[in-house]
Amino acid sequence: MFVRKKVNKSGVISIQVISKVGGKSKLIKTIGSSKDEIEIKLLIEEGNRFINTYGGQQIFDFSKTKSEIKSTLEKITTHKEVGTDLLLGRIFNEIGFNKINNEVFKLLVFARLTNPVSKLKTSDYLSKYKDINMPVQKIYRYLDKLYAKQKEHIQQISYQHTLKILRCHNDIFSS
Repeated sequence: MFVRKKVNKSGVISIQVISKVGGKSKLIKTIGSSKDEIEIKLLIEEGNRFINTYGGQQIFDFSKTKSEIKSTLEKITTHKEVGTDLLLGRIFNEIGFNKINNEVFKLLVFARLTNPVSKLKTSDYLSKYKDINMPVQKIYRYLDKLYAKQKEHIQQISYQHTLKILRCHNDIFSS
């Protein structure tokens, strides 16, 4: 995309934003027209600004001072990880942990795999990166319940999956 100055029959210069499509010029937008050189320069600048923001694309101005860039980055309040959950979810299900029908269990497993930190930091991680409010007390209570009621079930699932892997390896190496 570029800015074109086109001289009309009347002598007025039109400032246009042009795009090349299939080897042909396509008019995207007419910015304005004038005979005055100063006004033409202003129209060209406006055309360049239009190109920089056209189609929702934004140009980052890295010539600004560090404080302005820091200010821009501080305005970002949240972001969300997505790919990790898709990958871990498939592995989680393949192992058989999806038989434990508890969303807290799944969240904690994923969080501890992607960010292995303390329970307090896990609570902060879930809040900051997953937008999930899980107080550290809830994590402690759940882990106590997990140990008391579901520990053997989880160990059994893990053991069965390990046997399955060993059988696969055994089949591969015995052939």
